[in-house]
Amino acid sequence: MSRKRLVISSGDPAGCGPVITAGAIQDLRVPGVDLIVVGDKKVFLSLPSCKKFFKKVTFVDVGTAQIGVLKKGEASRLSGQAALNYINRSLDIISGKRAALVTAPVSKEAICLVHKDFSGHTEYLSNFFKSKNVAMMMVSPSFKTVLFSRHIPLSKVSGQIKEEALLRAFKLIYQELKNKFNLPNPCVACASLNPHAGMNTFLGREEKIILEAIKKCPYPMQGPLSADTIFVKESLKKYDCVISLYHDQGMIPFKLLAMKKGVNLTLGLPIIRTSPAHGVAYDVIRQGKAPFYSSMLEAMKLAIRLL
Repeated sequence: MSRKRLVISSGDPAGCGPVITAGAIQDLRVPGVDLIVVGDKKVFLSLPSCKKFFKKVTFVDVGTAQIGVLKKGEASRLSGQAALNYINRSLDIISGKRAALVTAPVSKEAICLVHKDFSGHTEYLSNFFKSKNVAMMMVSPSFKTVLFSRHIPLSKVSGQIKEEALLRAFKLIYQELKNKFNLPNPCVACASLNPHAGMNTFLGREEKIILEAIKKCPYPMQGPLSADTIFVKESLKKYDCVISLYHDQGMIPFKLLAMKKGVNLTLGLPIIRTSPAHGVAYDVIRQGKAPFYSSMLEAMKLAIRLL
């Protein structure tokens, strides 16, 4: 059997990406895996204990021009270009190979300075692979949640709740839970958009659409359930996955309950792609503090496991 390959895009060089990449790799204890890190060698050489890190990986040096004058802890055109370079080189490497992709955090603001349509890794990878039906699943030891809508204004969420789109999401989530997590009969629930709608007290237009989609889904689904109780720990034990209708509905409870062990897994791609459950941490870098890398480590472990 061929060895597994893990390609790691090291994220925004002005943020926590290089630090958490190096830290996680030094703690990774999984035999039989080739680790390929894509970044700028000058950035990694400035990190403490980098010699041990370089011994464990194949490093692909992108050689971004002017990277030596990069200002840490803030978004810039330079950091955005470098982060985008790392993603693109990683995709070149992974193409056609039995490999998984782990992406360290990037700044949408920084990348938008060089690629104005960039809205996140999920959308960028979806376009690259021409995958029309993708989803962002947050995975932790205690629960999983999928964000039905992602990086859009809250005012636009209601307009996204359509029967056909919900059905596509339901089918994708159910199949991916079966295939990736070996769950023969996944138990999936969908949150409501409006307060208390799960108790049929205030069924709004959105909940009626969700109910119709659930009725037409070929797989068993539950909901819509009131979002203020579905994320209580006792409730979460009942479900293999909860579908959140908008970004913060899922991300706030997820980060409260599982941020340091949480992983972002993209569903619907022809490859395995994971990332840590947090952002670039510019504030931590500006203060000279060491960011935690446990989420990045879990992202690597999950990617290897799913291979």
